[in-house]
Amino acid sequence: MIIIQGGIMIREVFFGVRFLISLYFVLLSFTVDQSERGVFMSIIAVYFSLSAIIYFKNERLVLPNKFIDTLFTPLLSFLSENPYSIFSLLPIIVLHTPRSYASSLSLTTLGILLGIRNFSDQPIELFSVLILMVTAPVSALIPDFISAVKREREVSENIKRSYKRLMKDYGRWERDRKELGDLLFLFDSCTTTPRVEDFLKKVKERYSVRRIHILPKRELESEATYMDRERGILSVPVRLEDGNAVVMFELNSPFQLNDDLLVRSLERAGKMVSLYIEGFTDDTSLGRAINIG
Repeated sequence: MIIIQGGIMIREVFFGVRFLISLYFVLLSFTVDQSERGVFMSIIAVYFSLSAIIYFKNERLVLPNKFIDTLFTPLLSFLSENPYSIFSLLPIIVLHTPRSYASSLSLTTLGILLGIRNFSDQPIELFSVLILMVTAPVSALIPDFISAVKREREVSENIKRSYKRLMKDYGRWERDRKELGDLLFLFDSCTTTPRVEDFLKKVKERYSVRRIHILPKRELESEATYMDRERGILSVPVRLEDGNAVVMFELNSPFQLNDDLLVRSLERAGKMVSLYIEGFTDDTSLGRAINIG
């Protein structure tokens, strides 16, 4: 892809095409009657001179740059008396179409009129000329159309990616908000309830737990939380000041163990039992348990 910076490449392309068209008509002037050749060459000279001036003073001659081809190219084609010289309009139409619809439409209309004049008695050639004149501006618009479609697609993809990131961030924010709410609930419940039974009842109601058991243990086999996915039981080992315990949460459904936020909240609730219970005496350490629910 050619990168056009400051319109320099466009100016060079226009000047190059106008030079080639001028050269084409110079060569074609040798087929013009000698009596008309001087006028024909003068028009070519004026056309090329204006093209050169526009190339070097492009910023000050924006309006002539749009209509110089519309004025001179059809005129030269008409004066040349060569029916096929109307094809010199095609590259100019292609150049003007993305930049000046008025110039492109004028050139296309004049090309069609010249085609009707030159090939009125040749239906096949006339039809071919009309097809070329109509397709020239259309073909020039195709790259811009494709670029517009690509830009729209890129914008759409950017919107989709932004939406996905937004929903991901929103989901993360929602989880953080819910987790913060659970932390505040546990802290508030722990500071306002003097008995462990009352604290666990609030936890049971908050998280829809079926039953809660606190089982005293002399030794803990492991300090890691254990999940029984078949029965839907979460076991949280807790170290006390005097002894150990396991807090068991019986959930309504085993699928609740897939909720990481729920599991973390119940783990915190289980660990907070140590704030209420210092330990178990020797005669109750093997059999007595606290049951909620």
